[in-house]
Amino acid sequence: MEPSKRGRHSTFSSAIDAAFKELTTEHNAFFDSLADEWKRVFPTLPARPGRYEDGNIVLYVKNPPTLYMMRMKLGVIRNKLAELPGAPKSINLKLEIRSS
Repeated sequence: MEPSKRGRHSTFSSAIDAAFKELTTEHNAFFDSLADEWKRVFPTLPARPGRYEDGNIVLYVKNPPTLYMMRMKLGVIRNKLAELPGAPKSINLKLEIRSS
């Protein structure tokens, strides 16, 4: 574990959970930069990047009505993401409901 992250867990169980998550999380340079720049690129969009999984960028929304509305905007989002530096040739987006 990185030295800067040591001591951030109050219990051994939370440290194990964080370590397991780090091992099973798929990393992608484009997604990492997108997560950092999301609010600048999409300031009013009611979705946020959640994770990168199996070549898909998973966007989190808060509820089913928002998910329905976001489905209609996926093409616009995909086109705008394709314009960003380092964007892959193919951008696959998925939506997922996450209240937190």
